[in-house]
Amino acid sequence: MTRTVTFTSSVLPPRERGIELGERFRSEIGTTVAAYRRLFGVRAGRPFDVDLWADRAWDAITRLAPEHADEIAGIAEGSGRAVREIAAINARTEILVAANPTGVTECSSVISVPQGGAPFAVQTWDWYDAMSDGWFHWRFQQPDGRVVETVTEYGMLAKIGVNAEGIGVMLNMLHHANDAERVAEGTVGYPVHLLSRRILDEATCLDDAAKIVQESTSASTSLTVLDRSGAGATFELFPGGPGRLDTRDGLLVRTNSFVSPEGRDGCLAATISTSSATRLDKLESAFADGPPATPQAVLDAMTDHEPEGDVGGICCHPDRSMDPVLWHRTLATVAIDVETSTLDVRADGPCGHRQHPAASMAGA
Repeated sequence: MTRTVTFTSSVLPPRERGIELGERFRSEIGTTVAAYRRLFGVRAGRPFDVDLWADRAWDAITRLAPEHADEIAGIAEGSGRAVREIAAINARTEILVAANPTGVTECSSVISVPQGGAPFAVQTWDWYDAMSDGWFHWRFQQPDGRVVETVTEYGMLAKIGVNAEGIGVMLNMLHHANDAERVAEGTVGYPVHLLSRRILDEATCLDDAAKIVQESTSASTSLTVLDRSGAGATFELFPGGPGRLDTRDGLLVRTNSFVSPEGRDGCLAATISTSSATRLDKLESAFADGPPATPQAVLDAMTDHEPEGDVGGICCHPDRSMDPVLWHRTLATVAIDVETSTLDVRADGPCGHRQHPAASMAGA
């Protein structure tokens, strides 16, 4: 089982906080840079200029997210890496889309606002097996007192998280027909992981998040947001978006298919795999009688597998017939408690196994 690494930053300005993080995780950041460089190339399946797209990412970050450019520059300084390498980690979704606009479908997320209970959210983070040891649970406090907790990758400013105001954020990758048009332009939009960080830094309610996600993006992703009052929505970011779908009857379930009216027509999920639709059906059926009362009820529903090589398991394990660089599994399961502003982080899938138990017993 993967060990969850936790780290609490000193209370520092952004650049100094980045330097501290870079120095502390110098080796891990270098490993992440190398892993993504390999992944970009394999996903492209053709000559692909990683450095060109990394430079484009850094240009986009300095123009669109100057509040985060200093912290990224600090991470680069502290870890001894080129700043464009850290920019590429923070824009890895955008660069992966440039390498191959189709990719994989991953992650399942649930918001629940149970009758008489506190609102919460749960997500499986499904990603490349090569990144199994490439993430950590990070807590930091801004000099003005704002506190953020996030599960993120080494060198990346945020992913899944919660702030002290009780704003929780989850991410699910999407694929839209408009993505290829933006790639053809050779431009990088506002990196979606930095939009997650901006929500965690700035938002005090769902309406704040709705304003932040209006930025122009170049890679399709959903940011699903829940606030302490129980207001929740998924914002589907894509070139030409965003789209929005709010919770209904205290529940919101999402996978990797567009569900908003704005995004549905360009959705490519069904052209990639049946996994997204299958997982969505399973979770909606599990909660057909109403929103789950506890995070454990969601974890129980997410402890769901398919035979190796088949798709649609909510708890995802690698198909080892593929190139190992492309092995894909549930790396972590995260429950967000917006009432207490805390994360319950569990390494690996809801079943707690790095491999599917049946595969492991077979000696695979």
